[in-house]
Amino acid sequence: MDGTEWQIGSFKLHVLVLAAQVKGVAVPVYFKVYQHTGVLGESDQIKFIRKAFVIIDLEGKLLIADREFIGKEWFAFLVEFKLNFIVRLRKGMYQGLLGIDQNSYHNLEKKALKKGYSQAIISLEKQYYKVEMWKTLNKTEPIIYLITNILNQRRIGKQYAKRWKIEYCFKHLKTNGFNLEDMSLTDLKKIRLMISLVIVAYILAIREGIIQQKIKKPRIIKYKNGDRLPAVSIFRNGLQVISNQIIDWKCFDKYIALIVNKKHSIIQIV
Repeated sequence: MDGTEWQIGSFKLHVLVLAAQVKGVAVPVYFKVYQHTGVLGESDQIKFIRKAFVIIDLEGKLLIADREFIGKEWFAFLVEFKLNFIVRLRKGMYQGLLGIDQNSYHNLEKKALKKGYSQAIISLEKQYYKVEMWKTLNKTEPIIYLITNILNQRRIGKQYAKRWKIEYCFKHLKTNGFNLEDMSLTDLKKIRLMISLVIVAYILAIREGIIQQKIKKPRIIKYKNGDRLPAVSIFRNGLQVISNQIIDWKCFDKYIALIVNKKHSIIQIV
């Protein structure tokens, strides 16, 4: 789950997106467009997830979110709705939110810097949570601070790295595929409709990319940091295929008719 700021025409918008990870790719399953920028309040975040629950079974799923999604009321709501979560915290949040004394907090930081990891169980409003601190190679932010309601798994914070998948999704939607921010629409309703259509197109491209990956294994590039990634991403590969197949509405109608009966999880999202 994450939010992004978009400038479309004269509108500055905040788009909040809930995405599912499919084959290592973030696929939007629910989103809402807000006509303002900046961090949303806890009440807006709660309303967003509450509405998502109406159409998606989120019980028992793992929600991963960044530093704007914090607050006692927000955490309590997620626990009440039986949604597991890992949320990144801002540095220095031992007062107010966490209720950890300064010495204990700094000891956790020291241990994380020395051993690479530290954790502690805390209590907020009679509910237990776990705080994890992870050492990074980033000199500006040497420690990542996380909070989770999953207490029975050690080093659950490793899962937080999956959040970066949604950043790639935003990149494709905004500048690296559909270039939404280059549009000059002046009607907010039309902007919301266009965002919806582009997200559908993105999902179809991901579906096609996954299929193509099964047909022909992509060439893998090994990077200096040890990562091994396809030379062409699932999205770019799928987008190229459907761009060649769909040149007008009639072609699109035929394409949808061919795939609508196939029980692919991504098609169920569309």
